[in-house]
Amino acid sequence: MTPDLHALPRATSRELLLIWRFINNDIWDTVIPCILTFITAWIYAGRDWQIFPLYFCYCLLYSLLYILTFCVTNQINGVEEDRLNKPHRPLVAGIISPDAARKRLLVYNFLFLLVALPMGLLWLALAWQLITRMLCNWGFSNHWALKNLLCISLGTVTLLAAEWAIVERISPSTWAYIGFLSLWAGLGLPLQDMRDQAGDRIMGRKTLPLAIGDKRARMALSLYLGFISPLIYYCAILTQVPLSELPKHSMALAILFIEVGWHWFVAIRLWCFKTPRADDQTYHCFVYLFCATIPLICFL
Repeated sequence: MTPDLHALPRATSRELLLIWRFINNDIWDTVIPCILTFITAWIYAGRDWQIFPLYFCYCLLYSLLYILTFCVTNQINGVEEDRLNKPHRPLVAGIISPDAARKRLLVYNFLFLLVALPMGLLWLALAWQLITRMLCNWGFSNHWALKNLLCISLGTVTLLAAEWAIVERISPSTWAYIGFLSLWAGLGLPLQDMRDQAGDRIMGRKTLPLAIGDKRARMALSLYLGFISPLIYYCAILTQVPLSELPKHSMALAILFIEVGWHWFVAIRLWCFKTPRADDQTYHCFVYLFCATIPLICFL
């Protein structure tokens, strides 16, 4: 019998396409910040660019498995929600069965830990797997405070810290920068829940808009984004620039005015545009600020 020489390429292409369909909603949320953090750390540490490609490939592999393990876990446990909010996802579209997804998840989790070992990232990888189970299996995503204030904040720490640790040992001031940036991101991500209310209602979740009502949630988030969030954000900047030097630090002052203006823009947009599509765009405006903030540490 003549072997099918195209069988392996076809199977590989199918798996890669399947992986893409699992993670394509999270490129801006996770993959781009991972890559930005790695490149930022490389520039900040002054590493040799001749070895950059090798480390960058490692960064891409770790980042892929980081988000893939979460997305597959989340989608296995959220099929009914995805039927309403994201019907293009593989399980809802019937591209793959739940059993096949579970088998792949075991492989992905094993590979994630295996990849984490050479760079000393095992504990951060295990922490992310624990957070994933908290969100997707243990019901922590069912309440906005547990989901955003706790899990998303801690998950962002594991994301940023792992990418930085690929490049160099994390200094105390960098840990502080990562910590404040992660707290700021976690506290701001109830924005994400404004767009998914229909699916969250079916799943019985108590996200912020479902817990207190859409109008009150928009008011609370707009006030938070207008006055509190800019302060938390700027605490990250102050981990790199002492307060006494702030008046004569032109870059830090410019960041202050820009970030306050952007926060106000997001707050006004949230209040004025209220469709799920508009809420998704508003959420991504917040994500863009997160992505833009990561490399700022190189300029402070």
